[in-house]
Amino acid sequence: MTDRPPFAGSPPALARRLLVGGCGPGLAPARDLALAAGAGQAALADALRLAVWEGAPFWPEAAALLGVRNGPRPVAPPALAAAARVVAAAVRPAGPDPYFDRLAARRDLPKLLAYLLSRHEKDPADPVPLYRLSVFAPMALGGDGAGGEALGRVEAVFAGLAGPLAPLGAFTAAQLRLLAGRAAEAAEGLAALLPAFPSLAARQLLAEARWRLGDRDGAVSDLADVVAARPFDCLALCRLHDMATGACRAVSPLPGGLAVLLYSFNSAALLDRTLAALAETDWGFAPDDGGPRLVALDNGSGDDTAAVLSGWGQRFGGRLCVVTLPVNVGAPAARNWLAALPGVRERAFTAYLDDDAFVPPDWLGRFGAAVAASPRAGVWGCRIVGLGAPAFVQCADSHLFPTPRQDGGFGRAFDLASPWLVTPDAGQYAVGRPCATVTGCCHLFRTDVLLAQGGFDIRFSPTQYDDLDHDLRLLLAGKVPYCQGHLRVTHAKATGAASQVGGPGYGSGFANQFKLHHKYDDAALSRAADTAFAALAADAAAKHRALAGLGLVAPAPGEGGHGG
Repeated sequence: MTDRPPFAGSPPALARRLLVGGCGPGLAPARDLALAAGAGQAALADALRLAVWEGAPFWPEAAALLGVRNGPRPVAPPALAAAARVVAAAVRPAGPDPYFDRLAARRDLPKLLAYLLSRHEKDPADPVPLYRLSVFAPMALGGDGAGGEALGRVEAVFAGLAGPLAPLGAFTAAQLRLLAGRAAEAAEGLAALLPAFPSLAARQLLAEARWRLGDRDGAVSDLADVVAARPFDCLALCRLHDMATGACRAVSPLPGGLAVLLYSFNSAALLDRTLAALAETDWGFAPDDGGPRLVALDNGSGDDTAAVLSGWGQRFGGRLCVVTLPVNVGAPAARNWLAALPGVRERAFTAYLDDDAFVPPDWLGRFGAAVAASPRAGVWGCRIVGLGAPAFVQCADSHLFPTPRQDGGFGRAFDLASPWLVTPDAGQYAVGRPCATVTGCCHLFRTDVLLAQGGFDIRFSPTQYDDLDHDLRLLLAGKVPYCQGHLRVTHAKATGAASQVGGPGYGSGFANQFKLHHKYDDAALSRAADTAFAALAADAAAKHRALAGLGLVAPAPGEGGHGG
């Protein structure tokens, strides 16, 4: 049996991009590599050009690329090609738009949507406002699926498009409905669209709608059609595997005792909400060995943190242990302090949770399922969504691409590829698989593995990049992170927001990023990436074999037929 995914014959850089995968614009890096590879990858380049455009059908550049033919066969079916030609033909030279730029930089979504709607009303044939509306409208969806009057107008605009753009509008309107929790309406619209407009992106969206409606067989059938037509789509392959095998809903007890560790500085209100969510935990997924389940460190707070912890200590009935420090020692030192406590060191597992991360009741069962699926992982992370933009993944699996420094100077040493970064999440990013790094917002370790790494590096104080650095050290020790994408945790703050330009932590965040990129030489980063991608490739190949055994995909070359 082969340990290679079905696209393993591609050039190494392209094969790695395909392993990471993505949706729509997220596949653009792989598309560009395939196009640069020449005639040997022409068929793959054509398929990727179509996949990128289908996921963002109003994106003018993607539509224009779709019109370039590499061979005698058309890149897209006739109905899709006709719509793409309309989008590409309507493109005109873009002039400066400082008002849009200011609104986009501030993420002033109500004004931004209103402005783009007015632009569309003035020039309905211009695809650029429609493309921007398709990008920014999902950001306006709240946790309850609501998005205000402007979002309703956006949906109506897409649903009301006529002529060759009508199917593109129907697809985008269905996506907005699904993201807003209206799965039945989305499924109805997509089922009506597909006979005349055979878009694989629409088929995949229909699979997610049917999954939410409880139609497991319909969802698996639809997604299997997508994977058959796109054998390069590793992300869809993983999603199909997890749907078909039950991994999407699997829960399992942790095979050992657990300590849950939190640290907080001047964040009493959010800490209170975090502890309230923790109080709803189904502790049956963690063996009870009699000690405190939770340890919270007050990192020199000057607000009401002490009172919040005292109140929750009483409600947890002695199961919450509080450590109080007189000064803020920073995140890495706080993590190390907690891990060094005797009551923590005795536990088989240690979980860290940010003081503004709200877990679902079954979070330990989800982590238990991840441990069962990948028992030798170095750390298990999860899929994080922002409280203010829950339609998008804030953090999940990220993958390491070294960028060797030619002159040994001060350039970046690597990039992280994150398949979930540029498109909203209708469910397609809910997969469990190995990766290079997971976020420290909510992650789980075997305690002996955590302690063996020597702690989090205090050179990354006060905060930022200590978790990524720890994951790189795990990879260099041969222990690969694993992302449990079926565990969805809500994060109140934007990850790293304080370290963005103009933020209060910009200077220290920038310095820590510089430290991280120059802590490791190119050879070490190459070894770390090789380890992570070897695990990801083996995982994809194993899932392909499992699906072939179920008759859902064709066996890879060198494999037998159905046989499990």
